[in-house]
Amino acid sequence: MLCVITCLVVFVALCFYSCRKPKDYPPGPRWLPLVGCFMTFKWLHLKHGYVYIAMQKLTHTYGPILGLKLGNQRVVVISTYDWVKNGLLHEELNSRPDGFFFRLRSFGKRKGILFTEGNTWSECRKFTLKHWRLFGNNSVVMKDRLAFEAKSLVKHLERMSAIDVIPMHRVFDIAVLNSLWIMIAGHRFTYDDEKLKQALMHVQDAFKLMDTMGGVMSQMPFLRFIIPELSGYNKLLKILDNLWRFIDEEIKMHESTSLQDKPRDLIDAFLSEISKNDKTENTIFDRENLLILCLDLFMAGSNTTTDTLATTFLFLSLNPEWLKVIQEELDNVVGKHRAPNEDDLPFLPLTQAFLAEVQRYLILAPLGIPHRAEKDVFLNGYRIPEDTIVLFDFHSVHNDTQYWEEPDKFRPKRFLDEEGKFRRNSCALPFGLGKRRCLGEQLARSSLFLLFTYTVHYFDMEISPFHDKPNPNCSDGFTLSPKPFYLKLTRRIENYL
Repeated sequence: MLCVITCLVVFVALCFYSCRKPKDYPPGPRWLPLVGCFMTFKWLHLKHGYVYIAMQKLTHTYGPILGLKLGNQRVVVISTYDWVKNGLLHEELNSRPDGFFFRLRSFGKRKGILFTEGNTWSECRKFTLKHWRLFGNNSVVMKDRLAFEAKSLVKHLERMSAIDVIPMHRVFDIAVLNSLWIMIAGHRFTYDDEKLKQALMHVQDAFKLMDTMGGVMSQMPFLRFIIPELSGYNKLLKILDNLWRFIDEEIKMHESTSLQDKPRDLIDAFLSEISKNDKTENTIFDRENLLILCLDLFMAGSNTTTDTLATTFLFLSLNPEWLKVIQEELDNVVGKHRAPNEDDLPFLPLTQAFLAEVQRYLILAPLGIPHRAEKDVFLNGYRIPEDTIVLFDFHSVHNDTQYWEEPDKFRPKRFLDEEGKFRRNSCALPFGLGKRRCLGEQLARSSLFLLFTYTVHYFDMEISPFHDKPNPNCSDGFTLSPKPFYLKLTRRIENYL
């Protein structure tokens, strides 16, 4: 009896403690025992269909610095341009969250570049940037490779369009990945590579399965023992296993052919460092870290640019007047007897402005990648305790009425000056800010420009008469992704390729 009473007292004490908010914690909904305000958040998520909208509904009630507790996770959401910029430049808010979900993808450890911090992150980033530059992420080589990939894409689209309508939601996958993979693994894939298609499908499934915080599996990891299917645990394990094997096979091919004194790509260079550091303690150069680094680059480097391109063409299909505007500018500047190239950029202000507005208006990572408070941080008088997950609402940044006139309207001319020349707006943060800014930004910008302009220059397009009208509402997940849509492409100029 005494044991039962003691357990009951301990349970009640734990429930009371779990409901108690830290001193000076940002305002937010009331916390319930064990689940915090998860039920309030989940109801809003189900009602509105998107995690970021659920967060914004709470922000409208409690303010731009919102304090939540979802299961066992403390989460602070920071909104509006001023506070997001302040937070991103705050050194102590630039760590990454730890925990079951974030370790699951890297064998229960902290590996790779996406969800690591400290020495592991800085050394991985330094190594990656150095060898990207060495193996092609420089102006001359990258331009040639991207031009080749854009031409290959156009030829692929021409072959497909002669047979049927085009599934535009996935048609850019391989082209985008090839631009990255040739630096990582020294080769590109053909457009009919079934093995790669399967791997890319697993990436897409992974992004749709979990939200930016890791979903219920991150907030209440014990549920994987109770409802492994409903929690998404079993499906995520299957996805990860397939992706691990895909990357592992690539590494094995390099191990069998590697020339350690003459590395051909990033994998070769990493394997060479493994050999040099095989007796060094606390080194980042081990095979597991190589696998997870490649997985990070594979997932983050392909999916975001692919979905941006797909969503851009979805928007064009519903707003064909903009297609004509871009085509007219390309015809005037580029002509109809050659392909666009990056040297044309200064003479294509409307095209640049259109793509800049696309990245502002059609933001696909509204909450970015989660951060973590490395130690207690005070912001606007509120305390963000150590180890709290911090989300930055980039959607609110790109729709902040203090900095954007009529942000709910698509207006590329907001990126043009009085003389009609393109000008960047520092309030647009499509690639983040601070030390966690996207390290593949230049490659992403160049890929987006060339793959977009080649396709628009070479083809007219219209909505498929055999399928439903494209749905502008994206699917929710770790990022937003376009739903399936199909366009009919027709060649509009002579073949100059």
